[in-house]
Amino acid sequence: MSIETNTPHLLERELGIPRFILWFVMLPVLPVTLIGLANLIGGEFLTALVLLVGLNGAFVAGYIALSERTRLRLDAGTGLASITRTSRLGTRRRDYPLEALDSAELDRSHTAREDRSTSKVVLVFRDTRPATRVTLSRWSVSGDGPALVANDINAWLRRHFGDEATAPGLHLSD
Repeated sequence: MSIETNTPHLLERELGIPRFILWFVMLPVLPVTLIGLANLIGGEFLTALVLLVGLNGAFVAGYIALSERTRLRLDAGTGLASITRTSRLGTRRRDYPLEALDSAELDRSHTAREDRSTSKVVLVFRDTRPATRVTLSRWSVSGDGPALVANDINAWLRRHFGDEATAPGLHLSD
């Protein structure tokens, strides 16, 4: 997660899993491929097929799923809140009216032990009933990263739309 730009008229934020973690997902592909080729040469076609296509396919699918990056752009000049999702399969962009953006909230989920929780940032747009809720990432993470992102978004909205009384605040939801 990184802030690209944070000015009174523009906030750009990018969320994604760090690249080095993505490389760890792909690390087993080389040994699995070598073992699969050794099985293929040894005549074990079914084992080779399972390793080369099945197991390597699972690693590649995991890499593709985790490689998605989300860029949030709150632009006062254009009056748009833009969410651009980029993955290995392409890019999707959705634009929302900035004046309809109410706040950023945390969507929390608890583990089975209930002593740890994970969360993800959700944007709440007030122009619909019920309110439109757009998640910024597909995965929840532990730690204070999502809360910091939500606080940055809400602080920018307070600065842009005025005083504390009329501006949205951080809302936590369970």
